[in-house]
Amino acid sequence: MADFRRGLGSMIDNLKDELLFTSKLKKDAEKEKSDIFIAIRGGYASFYYKGCSLFEYKRNRFSTHYKYALVSKNEMEYPYVSEEGLEKIKMETSFVDGYENIKTQAALFTSVEPEGVSKLYRYAPTGRNRDNRFFLIDIEAAFEKATANKGKRSNDMIDIVLYDNVEKRLLFCEAKHYSNSEIWAEEGSKPAVIKQLTKYNAQIEKNKNAILEEYAKAFTEYNLLFGTKLHRPEAVCEKCGLLIFGFDIYQKEKIKALLINDGSLDGHKHYRIGDVSTISIEQLYKALS
Repeated sequence: MADFRRGLGSMIDNLKDELLFTSKLKKDAEKEKSDIFIAIRGGYASFYYKGCSLFEYKRNRFSTHYKYALVSKNEMEYPYVSEEGLEKIKMETSFVDGYENIKTQAALFTSVEPEGVSKLYRYAPTGRNRDNRFFLIDIEAAFEKATANKGKRSNDMIDIVLYDNVEKRLLFCEAKHYSNSEIWAEEGSKPAVIKQLTKYNAQIEKNKNAILEEYAKAFTEYNLLFGTKLHRPEAVCEKCGLLIFGFDIYQKEKIKALLINDGSLDGHKHYRIGDVSTISIEQLYKALS
């Protein structure tokens, strides 16, 4: 947990004046149906679009993955190109001018769970939401840990971090699409997500003081960037919740029969919703806290 950090430090002053931030990213983040989420990390910021890290701001400069900056001169039907079509591909030369094209390219590389989580971007701490009580304040919150694999390190990433600005309390939440095999198990066995949640609970309990300290830094910087009024966090919910989404009315019955009635999720708070785009962050927070 020593590697878990939040805060841009002195870079925040430069970020506030960057043209890409002021003319594109900030405006999209503040839209009513926001499609950009700004995650403050330790020494850099990630700007997410539909679950993809569209841009990073590090060492006072923006960067993007090259696959997002490779765009077609003419609209293509599929994200594939023949040898003859290579001449139609170019690299964008300006993040500002090529902004919409870069977003279009990034959308081709998303997956179902990160894109589902992106429906919560509209609850981010921005000027439009400054008077809200509940916020989405982080996604893909990574906890680095040492592994026995030749000294390499691996990351545990919790999908969602919510915040109650009245109770000043953080809440971690894992998100699983109905199609994810980790929520299903053979009869008599527990699904893999239970082990995952148990591990996260232990990490939260062990490191809650560091979590509070680091998010306090991030909150100060959100307030500077967007004029929000986030209070310093004072508590963390002891257990990581579970969000299950992406199912129809018939699949809802399967979840009830195989996950709820058999006790697989006993002791783990969860929230189920078919269409995640209709989710209420208040209901989600209260169900899991």
